[in-house]
Amino acid sequence: MAKKRRLEIPLVIERLAFGGAGISRLADGKVCFVPRVIPGEKVKALIRTKHTSYVEADLEEVVEPSPDRVKPKCPVYGRCGGCHYQHLSYPRQLEIKSEQVAEVLRRLGGVPNPPVEPTVPSPVQFHYRNRITVHSKSGRVGFFGTRSRRIVEVSQCPIATERVNALLTALRASRPKDGEHPLREPSEFRGFRQVNDAVADRLLEIVEEMARPGGRLLVDAYCGAGFFARRLAALFELSIGIEWSADAIRAARQGAGAREIYLLGDVKRHLVPALAAAAAERTTLLLDPPEQGLGEEVLELLASRLPSRLIYVSCNPATLARDIKYLGGLYALRRACPVDMFPQTAEIEVATFLEKA
Repeated sequence: MAKKRRLEIPLVIERLAFGGAGISRLADGKVCFVPRVIPGEKVKALIRTKHTSYVEADLEEVVEPSPDRVKPKCPVYGRCGGCHYQHLSYPRQLEIKSEQVAEVLRRLGGVPNPPVEPTVPSPVQFHYRNRITVHSKSGRVGFFGTRSRRIVEVSQCPIATERVNALLTALRASRPKDGEHPLREPSEFRGFRQVNDAVADRLLEIVEEMARPGGRLLVDAYCGAGFFARRLAALFELSIGIEWSADAIRAARQGAGAREIYLLGDVKRHLVPALAAAAAERTTLLLDPPEQGLGEEVLELLASRLPSRLIYVSCNPATLARDIKYLGGLYALRRACPVDMFPQTAEIEVATFLEKA
């Protein structure tokens, strides 16, 4: 039986959605999502999947390219599911990420005029990742493909550091067993570490700006090995970190100053007692949760004892916006600063500062 021919459609790209897909509209008003495009471009696309309110399509041809279009450095770009923005000039990537954070805060966070700043660039745009995870099956080693679990073989990853790529070369030569293989640069601490060392210091500086002038108490929930708390301790009379990882707490406690306390356990267990260590008006709460965000139980605990200031660092603007909406009547969003921890990808790190309304 002959393969059914897919419908080809002309599109003008309006903007990029959070996640990287281009947005256009069909004649019937339905939204159409298409990858690897740039706002303003005229393209031809092939319909892949039709849904009730939107359509997904594959890029067939760029008819009128944007001046921001560049040649991707990766030979498997478009087939590998990792990067989404290698076809974009780096300055345009930064602009788009700021626009996306503002859109998510408006649409999901209920913030009419979000105070989003220009995205802080990474000093290096390639060879920055100090860890990657590859997959192996039947002798093939690489990343999962776009929208599939099929492995796209890679010999080198252009966004991974040279040391990580050396580990990848060694893994490929070792005929690894089928499964998942995390590859990371050696470090003294086995727990969480910012993926881009080149921009991590700038993130620290921004969080320190938000924490000034300090106060009586800093509570650093999800503190890890003390990445933020150690830097901010000098601004507060007392710093309390909370972390579930025993390895991370062990690392945090090594060399901790007299004004630093690190608690092992769940944030849900320790948050309220930690916040009770000082008056709310002299307390700053720092939140750096996993991409799932805070969760309703933590938000309810927070609402029961409101510190005067919140610093919320997020690797997922959508869950950040959801949590800010929950706190909308309690706090006002004063700053939102995207930091490009993940160049060439659709991922965005955001540092936000909120004050009690």
